[in-house]
Amino acid sequence: MNQLLQAVGFGLATASVVALAAVAVSLQVSVTNFFNFAFGDFMSLGAYVAWTASQAGVNFVLSVLIGGAAVGVLGVLANFLVFRPFMRRGVRPVTLLIVGVGLAFIIQNALILIWTPSPRRFSLNLGNALHIGPFLLTPGDLIMIGASAALLLLLHLMLTYTKFGKAIRATSNNIDLAQSCGIDSDRVISLTWFIAGLLTALAGVGLVLQESTLSPTTGFSELFIIFGAVILGGIGRPYGAMLGALIVGVLTEVAGAYVNAAYKTSIAFGVVILLLLFRPQGLIKARGLIR
Repeated sequence: MNQLLQAVGFGLATASVVALAAVAVSLQVSVTNFFNFAFGDFMSLGAYVAWTASQAGVNFVLSVLIGGAAVGVLGVLANFLVFRPFMRRGVRPVTLLIVGVGLAFIIQNALILIWTPSPRRFSLNLGNALHIGPFLLTPGDLIMIGASAALLLLLHLMLTYTKFGKAIRATSNNIDLAQSCGIDSDRVISLTWFIAGLLTALAGVGLVLQESTLSPTTGFSELFIIFGAVILGGIGRPYGAMLGALIVGVLTEVAGAYVNAAYKTSIAFGVVILLLLFRPQGLIKARGLIR
């Protein structure tokens, strides 16, 4: 039982990282209706920029914000220069998927050119692990869980109570109707890409801090775990993505506590597939909309 509870604690820490990235993907999908396969490499880029700033002596928190801003700007540029021209031509979703894969490889190779393929060490020494009730968590895990919860709460407040949040919801429900009501949907989509990029970069830094090493493929290796959380929660549903991330994160670490760690992701995805067999639309019905 003690082993199980400790695994659940590790799962909460993993889920806090996956949730940020999964919510970012859900936000982007909700206003564009396609998956951007470059999000994993967005995570890596954010972590590399934060690492570089930290190595230059910049305060760690400011370094993370710089990394987030850089990826947010990249998201806006990717929308304007890469995806929007294809969307205006009315291409099929599979074409946009292939474009995203191409963008992922471009970013990944750019990371190799700039920072070389050699792994970088990126960690914070915040002290020893702490017993929090039945859980054993490091200070870094607690900070990540707290930061993720705070950011997701702020996102919830923005979507629910602000004019911009309501504009996102209107755009995601019906872009033509939103435009006829005077909403600048292009601006809303651009700002959504920026927010998604910011959350993705923060998730990338959290992932690297958990693993203590950074390489050009760090984010890409987590991409399918993130997509699994998004699909399980309901495509285009940020709140569903949070729930999906919690389930996937806990399942992954609990499975790793009882079997070879190399199989833990496969086992977690096996359970996710079983859940989807009974509820193929996801835990929150997926229509590509935010409500």
